[in-house]
Amino acid sequence: MQNETSAAGLTASGEVADPAVTDLSSNFGRHGWTVIGFQAVLFWFAAGLATHGLNITLPTLIARYGLDQATLLAWATPAAWAGVPAGFLAAKFAEKYGAKLTILIGIAACAVCWGLMGQASSVARFALCFAGLSFFATSFGYIAGPTLIATWFPLKKDLAFGWTTVGQALSSAFFVPLVAFFLAIFGPDYGFWGLSALLAVLFVAVALFIHNRPEEVGCHPDNDPRSLEKLAALKRAVPADAAELTTRRLLRDVDVWLIGLATGCVYIVLVGVISQQVPRLTALGLPMDTAISYVMITALIGIPGAYAWGWVGQKLGTKPALVVYMLWWLVAVALQMFEPKGAVLWASLLMIGFSLGGATNFATSIVASKFRREQFVKAFGVIHPIQSVVRCFSFSILAFGLNFLGGYAGAYALLAGVCLLTIVLVSRIDTRPIA
Repeated sequence: MQNETSAAGLTASGEVADPAVTDLSSNFGRHGWTVIGFQAVLFWFAAGLATHGLNITLPTLIARYGLDQATLLAWATPAAWAGVPAGFLAAKFAEKYGAKLTILIGIAACAVCWGLMGQASSVARFALCFAGLSFFATSFGYIAGPTLIATWFPLKKDLAFGWTTVGQALSSAFFVPLVAFFLAIFGPDYGFWGLSALLAVLFVAVALFIHNRPEEVGCHPDNDPRSLEKLAALKRAVPADAAELTTRRLLRDVDVWLIGLATGCVYIVLVGVISQQVPRLTALGLPMDTAISYVMITALIGIPGAYAWGWVGQKLGTKPALVVYMLWWLVAVALQMFEPKGAVLWASLLMIGFSLGGATNFATSIVASKFRREQFVKAFGVIHPIQSVVRCFSFSILAFGLNFLGGYAGAYALLAGVCLLTIVLVSRIDTRPIA
């Protein structure tokens, strides 16, 4: 018979229950919604600065300074690796000085790096600016920001992340057009500073309205007084002689590696599919303009999808919801394998679009399931670099499939295999707190 879960957060057998709550309402309170809204904006900027911005940065610099596209792309890859150490270093800084200060420094640095991109008249200058963007966008968007969410909503993290990842979907649709608007008005030399001005506004707003913990403004975690009781029960369930949570101990913990590898595999599938959407559609015979419009529609579908996956995670619990999410991806990838047409093509595109926001949600909420809110930033600082390194194999897997396994059918077959591997890894994760 299934164990019933007590209000304190423990099962009848005394085991730690999955900290999902049955309250699926978005009753986060005024201050809570402020944090969620700001994190959605942080996701919007971070995804745009470190990823989507290349779609317009590279053509602009090539046209303005006559730089070589292949050389810029070659240097973009090692520059993007600056986001790997950013995970660990930003987490250490946030642990000592707070998530808010980490966010403010990251916003300020990105504003400068993005503005200077317009003066990147050499490959070296471009690489330095993009490395700075990768490092600091990761710091404020994917380390410090999620730390705020995990601190403010420790038991309703899935639902909260569902709302915040709407910002990522909106970034896919609107970041490049906004940058193009500034460049059209101010030109390539000064147009980049238009977005930097918006980052300056965001800096001031974060400084005025964001707080590291809900208790600082007289609020309860999850906007629910009962959350403190549940969190206390989860803490009491940990053995009193549990060792201190250090970086060395985290690196020796099997679940840390399982989470890092599994969530890295989630990103392999996401990046692998998204990076090939336009080439895949044109290979199916669609004109370039039509393919781009289909991708735009896919991105917009990600807006309701981001919330939906948060709701599913809150309803089922993060671990089982992540399994469902990867089964969803498995079907979407399988539909893309054999030159889909008509209804099958649209079904695959709808499934892909609906999945866009779920990756970041589950990659962070699974960490918050294992580690209490005061431990999250330390644990995520170790797990995020593992995620990032695994994620980088996405393009190698694609290239191998495209070159040696018969083109897109082989490439997507490998991604389907990654989906199955991810499900196995997730099934092995023990989300019970370790300290």
